[in-house]
Amino acid sequence: MTSVSSFLNKATRTVLWRTGLGRKAAASYWTNRAEGAGFRYLYRETDDVFANVPTQFADPVFTKFIAEDNKRWTMQESFVVEVDDVLLEPERLLGIRAGREVVEQTVVYKHDRQYPYILPYLLRPAKTTQLATAIWYDGSATRNYFHHLVDALISLQQLERSKLPLDTPVLITKQMYDTVYFQYLYQRSTQLRQLNWYVVGDKEWVQVKKLYKLQTAPYSPAAWRTMRELYAMPDVKPWRKVFLNRDRNRYGRYLDNEREVVDMLKRHGFEEMFAENLTIEQQAQLFQETEYMVALHGAGMIQQFFMNYAHSHVIEIMPGNYLQPLYYWQAYTMGLKYYDVIVGGTMRDGKEYPVDVAAVEAAVERMLNTQHPGRVYGLTELPAAPAVS
Repeated sequence: MTSVSSFLNKATRTVLWRTGLGRKAAASYWTNRAEGAGFRYLYRETDDVFANVPTQFADPVFTKFIAEDNKRWTMQESFVVEVDDVLLEPERLLGIRAGREVVEQTVVYKHDRQYPYILPYLLRPAKTTQLATAIWYDGSATRNYFHHLVDALISLQQLERSKLPLDTPVLITKQMYDTVYFQYLYQRSTQLRQLNWYVVGDKEWVQVKKLYKLQTAPYSPAAWRTMRELYAMPDVKPWRKVFLNRDRNRYGRYLDNEREVVDMLKRHGFEEMFAENLTIEQQAQLFQETEYMVALHGAGMIQQFFMNYAHSHVIEIMPGNYLQPLYYWQAYTMGLKYYDVIVGGTMRDGKEYPVDVAAVEAAVERMLNTQHPGRVYGLTELPAAPAVS
């Protein structure tokens, strides 16, 4: 009976999501809040993080796109905010206050807001776990590896500014706690294990008298260097040339002429790899050992994080109708050499798209033959960044 109920619940949610009816209903039912009565900012600072990020690339389409998107996202906040009387639902730890208020989520991209499911909220158990204080680590963002780094993990750097005791409960969903990428870090980081993690049960609703929400400007270079130190990675001198492809049997956004691209790259000494077919340990090792990478745009690229910033080089390929700045911003923030974005053709039905093999090869040859000792971002050459292994 439980499996049937679970299936029907999932099917209903899928229909509501695909039709857009669920989001419309949620947006009319809930009110998003980030400040006002019940919110007290203990620290708040805004930085212009993309003020000097280069925007000149070989492809004029990406050049125009990145210049406009930099302006859109350049002002980024760091803060510690204390929120009164928050009820946290168990599935995504979304925060709810009286009057159907939803505490603003932690994800940077506010246009895709998350809302609690209405029916589980109305049918919630009368008994809830009561906590006097807690730190909100998992506010929906961490269900995704990219947002785990960019929104959740990086936020812990504001703990000192919160002035909270080290034993303050840090709330995280069981689903997030059990992910391979959280456990990979947890097992390696003494600092992380020193925190008082409170794993919220699958059906456990938690009422917090004083909830502390932390945020760090997600593309602050100093913040990323500090976050990397949590992993205690060995200092590896990279040597591999890797083409990071995407498994078309599992995901969309793959090349319909990938064999031509693979053959060309093999002539230049590249090996074809699929991050999704490796364990988290193997993925981290692959990126640590990679000196030259050509990669299709996708979540696997977040693991540029593990590369040797002083010695690694990246080229990204993406569809013409799916331009994304995320991994360029990450590469610049970390000090990686990011040679080019090769914009392919139009992606069809979220699946395949073509790319000009000659354009990829020209970018690869420029990357392999450069003599510039410092950082490279598209057509811009800069001095070397501070050394980070």
